[in-house]
Amino acid sequence: MKKKKSIQKWILGSIAFLALVIVLVSSTSYRPKGGTQTFNETYTDLGFDTPIVFQATCTQEQFNQYEKILKDTFITYNEIFDQYNAYDGVNNVYTLNQSAYNQAIRVPQPMIDCLNIAIKAGELDERFDISEGKVLTLWHDAREAETPYVPNKEDIETAKQHEGISAIQIEGDTIRFTDPNLKLDLGGIAKGYTAGICAQKLHEAGLDNGYINAGGNVVLLGEKPDGSDWVVGIQSPDQSPSVVQFVTKRPVVMVTSGDYQRYMEVDGKRYSHIIDPTTGYPAQYMRSVTVIDDDDQSAWADAMSTTLFCMPVKDGLKFCDENHLQAVWIVDKDQAIENLTPDFTTVDYNIYCTPALKDSLKLTM
Repeated sequence: MKKKKSIQKWILGSIAFLALVIVLVSSTSYRPKGGTQTFNETYTDLGFDTPIVFQATCTQEQFNQYEKILKDTFITYNEIFDQYNAYDGVNNVYTLNQSAYNQAIRVPQPMIDCLNIAIKAGELDERFDISEGKVLTLWHDAREAETPYVPNKEDIETAKQHEGISAIQIEGDTIRFTDPNLKLDLGGIAKGYTAGICAQKLHEAGLDNGYINAGGNVVLLGEKPDGSDWVVGIQSPDQSPSVVQFVTKRPVVMVTSGDYQRYMEVDGKRYSHIIDPTTGYPAQYMRSVTVIDDDDQSAWADAMSTTLFCMPVKDGLKFCDENHLQAVWIVDKDQAIENLTPDFTTVDYNIYCTPALKDSLKLTM
């Protein structure tokens, strides 16, 4: 019950940010003509422990079709990537963590596809690791406890001995683990992967103006018919308004990883839910990082935002340059970064970005 209440509280708190994104995007949208109108709905029962916001400009009949695609996709994929619950007729992450040691488990194709992207991300940088499930479980249990606590150091070290993507074997449509204590966790990519698949299905069904926001994973669907800009806000870490806006005419994906939605405080210190696989402890280099990529790269952007959150901003800028990524970092003003000048500053934050983004960003605070 504690976990359920905590999740519900987080979902309700998240809606304030999502509603702001709707206002920003809707404020620049064109006035539909004929039988079309702009529909805007928020769903809290589609899984992934997050509200899903969906906007579409279309007819009522078309929206009914698009809404069904959205709901079916998120509900189905939530079952596939769920690591806490079993479902009849579905071999999911929970199934693998219970039964995949030295036993090939047949899984749905989306699981294979998502895993392959995740493994590629892990091979690019060790700070993205889907095999750190045992460590993540320690921190999850500590965060969800009646009185949150920091896990025991020895327990973390023991759990870290059972990590490594080489222990995840994919053969056709089956997966098996070579380590009996390995636990898979796709939390750093599954939501982005699902949002991307949903966007693809909606595009194929004919939707060419709208967006999906899955808890900070934003996918813009098509360009504005009147040629005006999409405007998407990046949330201020300590209050609901956005601190900076990204302005674009082309459809993109924007994925934010931050410490201000899911976290715990112990003895006055904030601990993020994003764990650095290299240390086994929450990353503390920044308040948030947002990756902006092409509209068909939602899963990759999700994985990269998690990766960047787990490295210093200087390293992140170099990583982005080497891997053709665009990103925005928000850092507390008192968390100085030596020999690095912010691109923007507010009273509370320093904001850094990759060079190509600077002209597309504007402060709102």
